[in-house]
Amino acid sequence: MLPVARTESLLLQDIGNELIIYDQDNHSSHCLTPLAVRVWELSNGQNTVNDIAHKLEKEFNLPADSDVDMRGLVYLTLEELERYSLIKEYLRQPATNVIAGMSRRKAIKTATLVGGFALGSMFPMVRSIIAPEPAFAVSKCLADSGKICTQDSDCASNEICKQTDSGKRCKLAVC
Repeated sequence: MLPVARTESLLLQDIGNELIIYDQDNHSSHCLTPLAVRVWELSNGQNTVNDIAHKLEKEFNLPADSDVDMRGLVYLTLEELERYSLIKEYLRQPATNVIAGMSRRKAIKTATLVGGFALGSMFPMVRSIIAPEPAFAVSKCLADSGKICTQDSDCASNEICKQTDSGKRCKLAVC
C-alpha cells in the first residue's frame, strides 16, 4: 500500500524549513522537521517507500555507498506521522525491525543527517501539542456570571459589579 498523507481539516503554516500543521479534527498542532515535511509531501499515493527514500537521498546528496538508511528513516517518519493521524495509510514495517537492523555507525550518521539524536524516541520527526478548544481558551477576565447587579454586594466575593453593553453585570474582580 502506497503512503497517502492526510490533507483534510488541516491548516498549514511554513516556519523556516519546518511546517506547523494544526489538525482541526483533533485540536492538536504538529511541528514537522524538514525531513518529515518531505516525507509527508511525497506521500501522495504515487510514491512507494523506496521511491521516497531515493528522492530524499538525491535531495540530501547522499553518496551511493552512504551508511545512512534512508528507507528505514522514511518508515520511522511514516510511523510518527501515522501516530498523529497525518498519514491515512501505508504498508507498515515495524520500526523496531528498522532500529534493530541499524548499526551504531549508521545510527550516528543518520542522526547527524536529521540534526540530533534523541534517545528513547529515536529521531523525533514530529513534535505535537494539543490545543485547547476555543471555549477553554477564553480568558477568565472576559467571563461573567451573567448576574445582573446594581452594586458590588450583589455579586460573589471574587466579582465586582461592572457596566457592560447590556447593563450592569457581575464580573471577576481579579484576573
